[in-house]
Amino acid sequence: MNSPAHISINHQHRCKPFTARHAISQMSEKLGLLTPQELQISNFKYFTHGQTGFTIYACVVTNDHVDRWFKGVQNSMRVIQKHSIPHITVAKNIPPDKFKMLWPKFEQCKFQTSFIADKLTVLERETYVQHSKWRIFKEYRFGERLMEY
Repeated sequence: MNSPAHISINHQHRCKPFTARHAISQMSEKLGLLTPQELQISNFKYFTHGQTGFTIYACVVTNDHVDRWFKGVQNSMRVIQKHSIPHITVAKNIPPDKFKMLWPKFEQCKFQTSFIADKLTVLERETYVQHSKWRIFKEYRFGERLMEY
């Protein structure tokens, strides 16, 4: 679907632009205090969407440190989520018959990589425009406001 690899932190449904823009502008100071984080990616798993489909994703390896970092990002954004699984979507909305053919290949595949999560990108798109594209609204770099000693 031509989407760059990313980890979604929160998906905000329709809201008034002035409400979202104010909240987004208040995130910058706290996000700047967070240090960039190296994230390990290891193998694949899947989510089920009832009987309608599946999503295959690459797993972000979590531990206490990584969990605290993601919590720090969410707190800086004032996002309250009960449970989220950091992941990178590979394919979503796969019908059950296609998933049965596709999953055995991913299940056997061994995949390991890492990257530095050094920024948070806030996207926006027109709400009532059919097929509107996501575009970058704002980017925040982690660690920009760290104190130097």
